[in-house]
Amino acid sequence: MRRSFNASVAAVLVGAMFSLPLVACGADNTITLRDVDGFFDVHTSAQAAYLAGDYKNVPANGVEELSRPQPLRLSWNAEGSADFTVELARDADFDDCVTYRTKKPYLDVYNLYVGTVYGWRVTARFSGGETVTSDTSFFYTEETAPRNMYVDGITNVRDLGGWKINGSDERVKQGMIYRCGRLNKSRQPEIEIEITERGVLTMLGEMGIKSEVDLRTPDKNGPETGGITSSPLGDGVTYFVVPLNWEQLINEKASIVRMFEILADINNYPLIFHCDIGTDRTGMFAFLINGLMGVAEEDLYRDYLFSNFANIGDKRSLSNITGANGYVTKIKAHKGLLLKDKIRNYLVEVVGVDESDIDAMCEILSDN
Repeated sequence: MRRSFNASVAAVLVGAMFSLPLVACGADNTITLRDVDGFFDVHTSAQAAYLAGDYKNVPANGVEELSRPQPLRLSWNAEGSADFTVELARDADFDDCVTYRTKKPYLDVYNLYVGTVYGWRVTARFSGGETVTSDTSFFYTEETAPRNMYVDGITNVRDLGGWKINGSDERVKQGMIYRCGRLNKSRQPEIEIEITERGVLTMLGEMGIKSEVDLRTPDKNGPETGGITSSPLGDGVTYFVVPLNWEQLINEKASIVRMFEILADINNYPLIFHCDIGTDRTGMFAFLINGLMGVAEEDLYRDYLFSNFANIGDKRSLSNITGANGYVTKIKAHKGLLLKDKIRNYLVEVVGVDESDIDAMCEILSDN
């Protein structure tokens, strides 16, 4: 039977494993894993400082690429030259693991889940033909969301999962739905792909993306989508165009309804959605989705403002969404006891979203 790690046993498990020497011995060769020192935070120091402080004070200006997580370096000692295979898993049986190959005695790992215990082990194939597998070591990642991502060629990538649901220890399920910037340049006479081969491998291999939802729209100067008609990730990824202009909650009701139809279908997951820079139209759907899941209002704002760590052209402020014409203002003026109730009621009663689609999405993204 498959066993999953959980945060309640993390400290005991990690503390115990950190005290053990991890050595695998073959006839002539050995591998010794070097333990991760403490609980690993996926965020850079600047990101971590922001997430621990006032959500209104963002130490980033929106014109630099500062949105990526920091890598965790896994390293080991191995006597003799070898090719190494590293397995990294969130499952005690390694049934669901990511595999990396390297010739170096270390590996930099990105895109770890937050609040998660990981197991890892290394298999070495030495020059003499001998194969040796290490024991398993464990580490725990800090719980603070967002789970921001490194996908080569794209800015502003992060998981909607990982945020705590208000008033509980439950989280929005990680690894299901991601927000990001565009994968190809907008408004170009010819298609110009920006995501690199490495980025494609990350999305397909590590993230398992099955669907791309493009929120860009045609305009009088040519298609904002850059003329693309299928996903740059390949034929195996379904490409949806759900065009949004700026008055999203007023004039784009059909597109919002269509988006929730897509989100209600488990066969579309894991999925990514984006507009041009992944901040405004993308940010609105992120607010709606995690708001419906019961994420705290402050965390919804913090996620919106986290886009300022990305290269989005200029800095965003909360007034963009909480001003007189902002979608947050319209939603909060609607009936409902809690914010998630107001969002649901607004979408159903004003926009025309089918309530069964909201229920289906919430079930898919529920981590229980």
